[in-house]
Amino acid sequence: MALPVEDVLAIQTLLAQYNHLIDGGDGDGWAALFVADGSLDVGMGEPTVGTDALAAFAKGTVEMVPGIRHMITNVVVDGDGDSATAAAYLQVWQAKAPASDSVQILSGVYRDTLRRDGGQWKFVTRRMLPDTGGALAAG
Repeated sequence: MALPVEDVLAIQTLLAQYNHLIDGGDGDGWAALFVADGSLDVGMGEPTVGTDALAAFAKGTVEMVPGIRHMITNVVVDGDGDSATAAAYLQVWQAKAPASDSVQILSGVYRDTLRRDGGQWKFVTRRMLPDTGGALAAG
């Protein structure tokens, strides 16, 4: 049985909140989008696991890349009951002034596993599969 449309919309909102919270520097709010032992694997080293480590990751990201902007498209959600998966294309940019100086840092695909936790959809795992190229790959 497919997820009800209300759950699909809630998951799409979760994915958007992820972007807004990390880009806005709210590491604690961003980490709260994950279950307590949730993990993020960005494809560059070991996954980041647990609320405290995730919050530190988010805060470090904004400090390292001022003006960071995460953007997703082509979101696909599937699931049943209290478990779901999601996939989305990803682009990460660093916004600069003037806008013509903005640079794409990377692109890739997110693969997510999600669970309803305390009535809210949360990330269990988020795996980013980076495409080759982009400013990040160039160093």
